[in-house]
Amino acid sequence: MKTRLFKLVLLFVAMSMVISACTKDFEEYARPTTTAEQIDPKYLFTRSLVTGSGLSVAIWQYSHQISGSYWAQHFANIQPNFRWDNYEPTPGNTKWDWYYAREHFAPLFLNYQVIKLSRELENPIKEGIARIWNVYMFQFLTDTYGDLPYFEAFQSIRPAFDAQQDIYTDMLKELEEAIQQIKTYQNAGYEGYAEADVFFNGDLNKWIRFGNSLILRLALRVSNVAQSNLTQPYLQRLNLAETMQGNADLVRIMPDPNGSTYHVKNPLAYVSGWNEVRMSKTMFDILTGLNDPRMEVMFNPNVNGQYVGLQNGQHPDSLSLLYNSYYRPQFCNIGEFFVQDDTPLFLFTYAETCFLKAEAAQKGFISGNAQDFYEQGIRASMQQLGITEEAVIEQYLSGPAAFNSANALEQIYTQRWIALYPNGAEAWTLVRQTGVPQMGPLVFYYPGNEQMPRRKPYPVNERRYNAANYDAAVARMGGDSQYTRVWWDGGN
Repeated sequence: MKTRLFKLVLLFVAMSMVISACTKDFEEYARPTTTAEQIDPKYLFTRSLVTGSGLSVAIWQYSHQISGSYWAQHFANIQPNFRWDNYEPTPGNTKWDWYYAREHFAPLFLNYQVIKLSRELENPIKEGIARIWNVYMFQFLTDTYGDLPYFEAFQSIRPAFDAQQDIYTDMLKELEEAIQQIKTYQNAGYEGYAEADVFFNGDLNKWIRFGNSLILRLALRVSNVAQSNLTQPYLQRLNLAETMQGNADLVRIMPDPNGSTYHVKNPLAYVSGWNEVRMSKTMFDILTGLNDPRMEVMFNPNVNGQYVGLQNGQHPDSLSLLYNSYYRPQFCNIGEFFVQDDTPLFLFTYAETCFLKAEAAQKGFISGNAQDFYEQGIRASMQQLGITEEAVIEQYLSGPAAFNSANALEQIYTQRWIALYPNGAEAWTLVRQTGVPQMGPLVFYYPGNEQMPRRKPYPVNERRYNAANYDAAVARMGGDSQYTRVWWDGGN
């Protein structure tokens, strides 16, 4: 699969010439005059999966490490030049650029063309799959910024920003429609993406399970602000048997260790080798309190063979002075499991799906036993990390992590936070939504920014080149700081 991924990416490079005329106007998809009129979108789709997954150390760092992974306190920073762990406010230029604004690279732009081409080809299977992937990426982006261009995205060079409430409403509708589209036509002879689908190799049932699990995630995300009109209706219609049913269904992408660029290699291997992060004290305290065997997989011991967590927000001066003598040797780097050449990058896991079901059952949104879902989630997380000995899992389930109905939601959220590691973006979103687990205090924070950020401010280019629509979004949201709350987090 690794070789196939690299070949498909190379094929995309050749195909990217097709869209070279889109620089000034997204409305017309430029076509080469010497090729067939109808273009197969599969190579564009491969590239969208690769870049959208975060399989690039640069993308992974800005999407997870230097914001979510620090803010959700999976990791603590030891890179003296980084200030995000001290809550220094900065515009969110890079994530917006790479996922949305940079033509020929931005996966949302590529996927927009995939959907358009699939419709021109009248292929409902390719269209339905791309619609599910579109929701995953837009959810990732709107959870970061709040309001953003959605309905007019890639149709105008100065698109309007849409309210997050409207975006979530449409994303849930899109998921239901796309899933039904695939189910309706999956046996009608339409060609799928086959090996160009580097997630599932063309398995339509796995895309259906991915889409339904996304419905579960999105519907619960808005449960504090849209319970009656979004959460309850969508979860009442959801068929739990068509969500992820095991670790074989989880969404992951395999790196290519022989790839010519870092965009297709394991990003965590780079970060580990650069010695930029260490296990957070918050993570250490929680795992230790639960006697959690996953700590030995998630992190390497320090130079003394011990597991030690670092308090977040170390002062930059201290990091500069003691980087080699204290921070690097005394605290725990990323575990060997996550830094191998062939370690998959996990996007959405079966374990997370189980904890979402546990939350939904505990709140009465779905039928089923919350404890059963909770224990399934723990079991799935451990097995995903290679912990398969039944006695170890059973001991954990009967120890400090044993389900307690009086404290169920906090347990569910805590276990989901653990299982999300090292998906910092989703862990940060969980902490923002639930307040669980409680984040530890920083050693040093940027003056006036002592609280965990609630979003990323908009990029500078939107203020410069899309000023009217930017101003309207900021007015609607009530500001553009890292403490302006998004809609599902209690904002406008």
